[in-house]
Amino acid sequence: MDLYISPLSCSFAAHLACLEAGLPVTLRRVDRATKRLDDGADYRAIAPLANVPALAIGDGVILTEMGAVLPWIADRAPESLLAPRWGSPERYELAAWIHLVSTEIHKKHLWMIFSEKTPEAVKAWARSDASAPLALVAKRLEDRPYLMGEAFTVADAYLFWALLVLPFGGVPIAAWPSLEAYVERVRARPCTKAALAIEFPMFQKEQAGVGATAGGATNPVSAG
Repeated sequence: MDLYISPLSCSFAAHLACLEAGLPVTLRRVDRATKRLDDGADYRAIAPLANVPALAIGDGVILTEMGAVLPWIADRAPESLLAPRWGSPERYELAAWIHLVSTEIHKKHLWMIFSEKTPEAVKAWARSDASAPLALVAKRLEDRPYLMGEAFTVADAYLFWALLVLPFGGVPIAAWPSLEAYVERVRARPCTKAALAIEFPMFQKEQAGVGATAGGATNPVSAG
């Protein structure tokens, strides 16, 4: 299977989930600026909106959107406990957390901050008004190691990426000790270390080539 990524964009969550699931995938890097793959192919022919991640699962089927990609990965390895079983109340709770990260943190704040299309006034708002979803997540993590309790799930892969990137966009998380502890907890996982070891050098190489910045910060999210 091919997993289409831009290094350290939101596709990092799908990459991390694949490692946690023990799911073998071939990483295909999408250039942020040109939307082309390393072989020169136009990524838009695979994912028309040119967003990452996209996951080719066989028979010509391409999955996009985190709410589909992450659960699909989890369901390939049910023994990994990356998602509760289908039909359980916990499964829908997991879906709620994935969508909260997607809508209330990623698209409403991170995408706005890092996108070259966003007016400066909107960037400023996005930096100043992320406290509500962050406070909600912080409270959730005060009495449990992961969003769903003791087990690391695909929702944690997504939340970790968002919390890791937020400070680079000018949104500190230091006001919430439970969030800082959570980031360090997930960062210490072997699969997280492995994913970062692969993607961080890719990101550095990409930035050295294009010098992409957003508001003075390197831009790890614009492709997502």
